[in-house]
Amino acid sequence: MPKHPISENLPAELLLEHMPVSAFVLDARHQVVIWNQACAELTGLTAEQMLGSTEHWRGFYTERRPCLADLLLDSSLGDLESLYEQASHSSAVSHTENWCLLPDGRRLYLVIDAGLICNADGAVVAVVETQRDRTEQRLMMQALGESELRMSSILASALDAIITIDQQHHITLFNDAAARIFQCISEFAIGQPIERFILPQCLNLFQRFINFDQPLSSAQTWVPEGLSARRANGESFPIEATFSPLEVNEQKLYTIILRDVNDRRIAAEKLDRLQLEKGYLQEIINDEHNPQDFVSASVLMREVMAQVRMVAGTDTPVLLLGETGTGKELLARAIHEYSPRSSAIMVKINCAALPADLIESELFGHEKGAFTGAVQQRKGRFELADGGTLFMDELGELSLSAQAKLLRVLQEQEFERLGGSETLHVNVRLIAATNRDLATEVSAGRFRADLFYRLNVFPLQIPALRQRSADIPLLARFFLHKYAKKLAKRFTDISPASLENLHNYAWPGNVRELQNVIERAVILSPGPLLEIALLNPVVTEPTAVTKALPTLAELEREHILRTLRATHWQISGPKGAAAILDLNPNTLRSRMVKLGISKT
Repeated sequence: MPKHPISENLPAELLLEHMPVSAFVLDARHQVVIWNQACAELTGLTAEQMLGSTEHWRGFYTERRPCLADLLLDSSLGDLESLYEQASHSSAVSHTENWCLLPDGRRLYLVIDAGLICNADGAVVAVVETQRDRTEQRLMMQALGESELRMSSILASALDAIITIDQQHHITLFNDAAARIFQCISEFAIGQPIERFILPQCLNLFQRFINFDQPLSSAQTWVPEGLSARRANGESFPIEATFSPLEVNEQKLYTIILRDVNDRRIAAEKLDRLQLEKGYLQEIINDEHNPQDFVSASVLMREVMAQVRMVAGTDTPVLLLGETGTGKELLARAIHEYSPRSSAIMVKINCAALPADLIESELFGHEKGAFTGAVQQRKGRFELADGGTLFMDELGELSLSAQAKLLRVLQEQEFERLGGSETLHVNVRLIAATNRDLATEVSAGRFRADLFYRLNVFPLQIPALRQRSADIPLLARFFLHKYAKKLAKRFTDISPASLENLHNYAWPGNVRELQNVIERAVILSPGPLLEIALLNPVVTEPTAVTKALPTLAELEREHILRTLRATHWQISGPKGAAAILDLNPNTLRSRMVKLGISKT
């Protein structure tokens, strides 16, 4: 081939010197014979430093990526691949790329090509190597890869389903949350029309929010209700969704972020339950009693505790009977703690502490708007005690309508909230307590016979303190230690005269009264022996005066009757009987029903 006239006047050395690409040449002795200006600018090493050198240029090659020119000089073309696996050769040209550390501390990503220079006899006389800086592109690719990895991690960790669809409504992205919510893997969903996962009756409404012709600047559309989706198995569920148009590489897409509304409702219910449980647990923590507070040496109480342990392992309802202050709540907690339900909560309700018109709401809950003042849905004690135990104290105070609902829960383990139609199912063990004679209440028509027989499966009669007088000194010393520690006072014992006084007293208020007496004495007594003021002795037979005294219920009935007559039976209003008695009108009406008061 004839030579071009210009090539005759421009030797190869001069062409290499002025190439815009970094290049150098090594001779057969591995000495630098050409080091062009671009190479000097890239590496920071001048031609004066490099020409004739065999060492300087080696510094920015790693052991894993030795200089290609060096390899080519030391190797024949036949075994080049075995010496350097990542090098490829075509027409005696080798290629590699790698991060290289330059003498001035810079790390550059270099793309390197090397080729052999042979003489007329085919012998290798030199090697030429070019180096191109691709650091910026490499960093951009690395940043892009990291960004994609971060985005992938974000999509994978998102709690909401994130779905992207194209203009044909085909799914192009389906994150892990979407796979969980729709119960199918992303490989199944991608490529399918989004309508596959929307309930048919909601399709028209759904498609109204997807408009590929609207400008991208349009605000996102949030649809909080009205849409329902369906899982891969066909199960439907309500959703809330956000629709956002976007454009990627001139392709219009829609991103749909949706959430299973049922998940949010369940989460809210769990939060409400935890908050209610926290309140009841705090009450238990603040309460001064626990199952270990039982102090007794009497045969009667040992028999009661033996029955407590026997019945605790069952789900049988327990009816605790006894006078006020005998420790019915303490026994209820013991039954719960000894039962398989001890890891769950024991919820308690005092039926006498609430007006009759509120007891049903407390027990069974209510829906928003069920009655005046019901501004939001509220769960009742049965829902809260689900899986655990419900202790109902003063059971005899329940209204007849509440008794009917209670019977249904005991028989069917289901009920509805006030104002609601949804039937709720629970698993609750009931422990009830009362100081009334329920058999007498049944005869008087104030307590349902069927409920009484349902609760009376396992009655436990708790003896009064006067029936176990041997426990009085034990309990007195127990309370002495407790309140002395609480009030930071020191006592060695109770004085003999005080113990005798305690022993001779009737204890109508039972253990609760004894506890209050000891606490008061600890406050008043200087010590070291506890001195207790003289208490009224036991009255073995009621006197004629005592027999003639009216009961509290009779006094209350008479007082209400007098007030009603004075107000001409006007209950409500500023001049009504309820205002005079300082009672809510509904509470007064409930008391009238309870006491058998009616206008005749």
